[in-house]
Amino acid sequence: MRKGIMVLAAITLAASVLLIAGCGPAKPKEKVLGMSFPAADHGWVAAVIYNAKKEAEALGVKYILTTGANPNEQSAKVDDLIAQHVSAIVMLPSDTKPLTPAAQRVLNAKIPLIIFDRKVELEPTFYLAGDNAGIGVNAAKFIGDKLGGKGIVVSVGVPAYGSVHTERVNAFKDTMTQMFPNIKIAKEVGAENSSKEAGLKIMSDLLNAEKHIDAVFTIDDELSIGVLQAISESKRKDIKIETGAGGAQEYFNAIKAGGPIALASFLYSPLMVKDAVKYAVDIMNGKMPDQKQVIIPANAVTKDNVDQYLDASSPY
Repeated sequence: MRKGIMVLAAITLAASVLLIAGCGPAKPKEKVLGMSFPAADHGWVAAVIYNAKKEAEALGVKYILTTGANPNEQSAKVDDLIAQHVSAIVMLPSDTKPLTPAAQRVLNAKIPLIIFDRKVELEPTFYLAGDNAGIGVNAAKFIGDKLGGKGIVVSVGVPAYGSVHTERVNAFKDTMTQMFPNIKIAKEVGAENSSKEAGLKIMSDLLNAEKHIDAVFTIDDELSIGVLQAISESKRKDIKIETGAGGAQEYFNAIKAGGPIALASFLYSPLMVKDAVKYAVDIMNGKMPDQKQVIIPANAVTKDNVDQYLDASSPY
């Protein structure tokens, strides 16, 4: 009987040791960065995706990158990232309002949310973008000064781009009204997207509708390339100025080449996403930035300084 008690005690002791060992320090969970982008419908988004991957790899962080061809698909992909319990999410919303519920679900899951470029209708953990309003303001000043405060202008945007479109176009119109009251914005139109093809189509329609145009404001460099092509093919001589935004090398080359139309761009580089990825990695590692948002200035690119922005190796 005593021997049986001793065997039972030994078994109990061994089980206790195993239980205690099982309650020891758990292996730290591997941190994974989630990234959610629209599908690359034009070069700027393609360059954003390219640079986001390169930065994550340079930082040595494991990542899952998803893209969506439309807001519904992007929302579903965000839910997939949440289900995989990623440590933080960098999101470039394809549109402001439709992606807001997905952004809210990220925050509800206690996952840090870093919004890049287009806004959502809530306050994320961190926000990083270029100066969208600054693009509109600076373009208005450039056009207004070049026209000497008088003339007829048209505005070409992309309404589907949500806050990016709204902020750039509204700032352009407001600045024109305040600083150049004798410049008339004859028409404000919206392209389907910011591709060269969309720019060519919508500017061709504008040229047929408007008998005289002095300057064209667009919200995107690639859009501007198509606009410039439409003007060239029309043989119109009245248009003196065109502005874009972003950082497309093809448009920069057109600026450098010069010609009868004064061209300018305002920086909104896809390289900015590298900073968004850096901040996301810091945040998921417990290092919160001092501020909740970073806005990168929309510096002007003109024939006078375009050489410093030309980069033959750029994918955009």
